[in-house]
Amino acid sequence: MMNKKPVLLVPTDFSPVGDSAVAYATQLSKILNARVELMHVVGNTKDAGIAKSALASQVATLEKDNIEAGGIVEIGNIFDDIGKVAERLDAKLIVMGTHGVKGMQHVLGSKALKVITNSNVPFIVVQRKPMKTEGFKNIIIPVDFNQEVKLSIKYAWEIGKYFHSKIHIIYVKEKDPFIAAKIERNIPYAKDLLEESGVAYEIKGIEKKDFDKEFIKMGQSLDADLITIINNHENIFTYFGGSFEQTIIANNAEIPVLVINHIASNTAYSFSTYFH
Repeated sequence: MMNKKPVLLVPTDFSPVGDSAVAYATQLSKILNARVELMHVVGNTKDAGIAKSALASQVATLEKDNIEAGGIVEIGNIFDDIGKVAERLDAKLIVMGTHGVKGMQHVLGSKALKVITNSNVPFIVVQRKPMKTEGFKNIIIPVDFNQEVKLSIKYAWEIGKYFHSKIHIIYVKEKDPFIAAKIERNIPYAKDLLEESGVAYEIKGIEKKDFDKEFIKMGQSLDADLITIINNHENIFTYFGGSFEQTIIANNAEIPVLVINHIASNTAYSFSTYFH
């Protein structure tokens, strides 16, 4: 019996950013050999019929492109139902659109951020900027060297190997001599891990002040195709600043953001395990 394909779940509201999420999932499904499941949430049963028809049209388009696909209409709230549907389908990746900073209150308010950062399933959050034909060639990662860096590097090269990506590790330059010395000791360790993986890489430091904004500027200068955030702890973003997650996930450069949550009580997520 053939193994089932891994599932990419795509919540969509049929808006341009929803269509962008579908387009990203379409390209990723071909590279990762995955099935695409579209999901739309309605508030009541009377809207379900129209939603089913709209999803059926999108599914038919995907199937014409030789992509295994399906559509699900849920009655409820998108922020409550994403996790439920992902668990039900055993989804391995969620691709979701956002309208950027101006649309944060609609798509990525505090409740949605909690859904993303508490989910066992990784999210790729995209905006209207289309995915390049060659995929994620430059992946950029913000790293706090006071935390474990091995997972950050592991996940970056795992997804990067599908695109022969270059990994850019961006760390915080610290003025405190003790912390700065600790960071300096960890940089060779990070280099060793990257070289063991046989991946092209670059490691740069930027000042802690306005780190989030400077990080996005660097992403633009590097023509970054993906930002990877590893959530090792519940307070992953506090080190970089309280608004870090909003600035990064809804960044004005429209760089997609992959959020991988490493939940201590569960087995660590691995792209290598699910996608071949």
